[in-house]
Amino acid sequence: MIDIHSHIVFDVDDGPKNIEETKSLLEESYRQGVRTIISTSHRRKGMFETPEEQISSHFQMVKELAELIAPDLTVLYGAEIYYSSDVLEKLEKGLLPSLAGTQYVLIEFSMATPYKEIHAALGNILRLGLTPVVAHIERYHCLEQDEKKVQELIDMGCYTQINSSSVLKPRLFGDTDKFMKKRAHFFLEKDLVHFVASDMHNLSKRPPYMREAFDVIEKKYSPQRAAALFQGNQELLLEDELI
Repeated sequence: MIDIHSHIVFDVDDGPKNIEETKSLLEESYRQGVRTIISTSHRRKGMFETPEEQISSHFQMVKELAELIAPDLTVLYGAEIYYSSDVLEKLEKGLLPSLAGTQYVLIEFSMATPYKEIHAALGNILRLGLTPVVAHIERYHCLEQDEKKVQELIDMGCYTQINSSSVLKPRLFGDTDKFMKKRAHFFLEKDLVHFVASDMHNLSKRPPYMREAFDVIEKKYSPQRAAALFQGNQELLLEDELI
């Protein structure tokens, strides 16, 4: 499997606090069958503003650690970019990383961002010649049960990602993410999802869940669908090809 959305670089955002926590995440991902991980630490004005040099430096340590864990575990550089007024200029100047050096960029919004703003923002990114991957689309209230809006974003040239945790069955009691799981399966049933990714931050509250999610999709939809959502589409992304 290939994971295109992860927080594995220590001490740069709300992901792992130290290299030991990074090591645990990498080992668990590998155990679940993930062989390539794109590191997408947050870039968000006013919240996550770690200097790019520090993220890059810590990433190099993570890359070396991954090689020690397993020779076939590859870690690549990227970013989860929160859309704000300064993002377009930074992307145009190459100050924000794409996904593994491709033309694909992982873009997130707040849960309450209106659809018009999301549509306009993604249009602006497309006009730069970049291809947006909309992070965890199940979070955005404006897209709930709205096949038409999501399809419109796809028709524009965008791609969509849902989190592996949102694929899992809702817990009977105390599942605060139940509404996101319902949305994620709505998008899956309407064939509006291109990538499932972990968005992992730690092993305690936000672990990978990639193997469990793969098994759910393989059983509920098809082995071919699971293969595309966890590896096939990601391979096309890494080759900088359209899906």
